[in-house]
Amino acid sequence: MNTEINTRQLVIGFTVLTLGAIFYYFFRPAEHTYFLKILGDNPYKQDFLAPLYVKVGNSLPTFIHVFAFALITAGLITRHKKGYIIVCLFWFTVDALFEVGQALNEMIIPIIPNWFSDYLFLENTKNYFLHGHYDWFDMLSIALGSITAYILLIKTRYEGEKHEREITFNY
Repeated sequence: MNTEINTRQLVIGFTVLTLGAIFYYFFRPAEHTYFLKILGDNPYKQDFLAPLYVKVGNSLPTFIHVFAFALITAGLITRHKKGYIIVCLFWFTVDALFEVGQALNEMIIPIIPNWFSDYLFLENTKNYFLHGHYDWFDMLSIALGSITAYILLIKTRYEGEKHEREITFNY
């Protein structure tokens, strides 16, 4: 693990995350969105979009989540291709498990501890699985977000990192 931070990756990750929050503000109802409840009413505008845009827009947040968090995580903890693969696979796995968990919600909800409701971010876990639904477009967007993040991580490495050391053996 390297302690050098890649600010380009962090800035891109946080920018995409911010754009995702703005998307949520305009195109998701506040009562169904965890962090929008804090802001109260929002100008929910999804009914102005064409059906294709609604379908793409419904899966866009899953793309944004895996993409942005992969960039932020990698920007903080790694700068090598192997590390980028591990980070992207980690976020793919996390998001995919949550998506699949929505399909298995009747099995998942009973095993969520009651004490989760006492902690910030965990208190909404049961509602996430109770009201969420599995969507294969979300699984596709998770995969595309992971792959796109990996490609961008490679493109935004620092110049000195682009030529990893070659190992040679002298006999």
